[in-house]
Parts: sequence; structure tokens; C-alpha cells
Amino acid sequence: MDIDDLGFLPSAIYEPLKQIGTELLYELRLRENAPVTVNYGFKRLYLGEKLTLFENEAIICDKDMIEETLFRAAEYSIYAANESLKAGFITAAGGVRIGVCGECVFDGTNVITIKNFTSLCIRIPHFIEGASAEIQKKAFADGVKNTLIVSAPSYGKTTILKDLALSLSQRYNVLVIDERGELGDRRLKNADIVRYSDKNYAFSYGIRSLAPEIVIADELSGKADWECVRKAVNSGVKIIATAHGGDLESITQKGEFIAGLFDRYVVLRSEGQAGRIRAVYGKNYELC
Repeated sequence: MDIDDLGFLPSAIYEPLKQIGTELLYELRLRENAPVTVNYGFKRLYLGEKLTLFENEAIICDKDMIEETLFRAAEYSIYAANESLKAGFITAAGGVRIGVCGECVFDGTNVITIKNFTSLCIRIPHFIEGASAEIQKKAFADGVKNTLIVSAPSYGKTTILKDLALSLSQRYNVLVIDERGELGDRRLKNADIVRYSDKNYAFSYGIRSLAPEIVIADELSGKADWECVRKAVNSGVKIIATAHGGDLESITQKGEFIAGLFDRYVVLRSEGQAGRIRAVYGKNYELC
């Protein structure tokens, strides 16, 4: 991504990042009265005048920095961004997702907004052509399969999905369900992209109206998401999705898990770069 897409950051943070660049920058964390930390090349470092291992050299974030970042990212209209904010995030230009921590405001049992912001988790999107090459070679050797990509956060799942969408849309009709505005990219001109919709609506109308051969969706979580996948698979559409987990068992033991939907389970590892595989399992959880 272009460094200009991070122009919503306070200058004290933005200027050092301009010198460092974004090629290996995956995450930025701002916490009130705490040092600014980054995930750079899959390593946790502090941000000071440059990247550093030493906390005493880091920029200390304050409440004003957090509020400035959030308001500028929302183009000074928190009200307009409130639908996503009450779900815990906003999406800035360029697909930069900002996770928000603060005080939840309830109306009865429902969260209606978040205020008094205390920390931000800024996820930096990347488009790395070839990031899905290992997965395609090992999991799709005999054709595209219903596939769940499993890993802990920040291991490159979204980066892999983007490259899969780019590659597969050259040969198939691909529907990308982009709930948070992170998957869209000008290079995906051959894919159909539904943005800022929950999976239930996007799966239903997308499959009915756009007749995809493959649906790509990020971060399955909860029974409703798994039920969407079940309906899609039963309609004959191939599904490629991701889920947070440390290993295969961490997925299969979840209450919302539905067995038999996926033909391949790809578990990622953290070392090196996006797309590196720890293991590939078949439909019956056997190693492939």
C-alpha cells in the first residue's frame, strides 16, 4: 500500500513511517500513555525516530493522538462511521482497518456506539502477487476445493485471499465478500466485490444475482457465518474462507463448526511471509 494511505496518522507517527516505508509493515498499535508498537516483518518492534527494540526510544501515544487518528480516518464524521464503529472498527481509505477499543455504550442489550477511545489496532493491507502460490500448489493440485484457511491474526490471511481472488478471477467467476472494506483492490477488476455487507445478505443476493463459481470471504465467526457457507456449498458454489485459530483442532472444537463443508483445511505458520503453510488437511482431517 502507499504511505499516503496512512496520512490520517498524527505527524509524530506518520513522519517516521514515511522513512521506514510500508512494505513490511503489517500492524500498528496505539495505546493511551503507552509506547507505539508495530508488527514489521512479523516482528514486534517499537516505533521511535526509527524502529527500535527499546521501549525508552519509542514514541509515547497519548489520548489526543488516538482521537486525532480516529477522527481523521473517519473523515471527521464519527457519526457516519458509527455502523462499523459499534462493531469495533472503522475502515479508512486504502482498506486500512482500524480496530477500536474504548467504552461501549448500550441501549438495553445492544451496543449503539463506542466512546472514550483508549487504543487502536491499525491493520495495514498488502497486495502481494504470488502470496497464494503455495496454497494453490498444495491444496488445489487437482482443482479448486472448498477451502478454509486457518491461522492466528496477522499471519497474512487477508493478503492470501486478495491474491487468490486475483489469480482465480482470471479463470472463474469470483465473488468477493468484503465486509470490512479490506479485500477490495483496483487489480481485482475481473472479480465481483460486495463491500460493507454482512455475510448473510452478501451470500444470499450475491449467489442469486451474480452466479459466481467461487465465493471468497474473510473471517468466519459465529453460527450465522457457518450457516451461510453451508447454504452456499449446498448450492454448488465453491467457498474459500478464513478463520482465526492456532491449529485445526481449535476450529473443529468451536460450537459453530459444521463438519463436511470444507474439502481442505490449510493451517498457516507465522514465519517469514504471507502464505507459508504449516499443514494441509483433507475433508476427514487427514494430512494431505
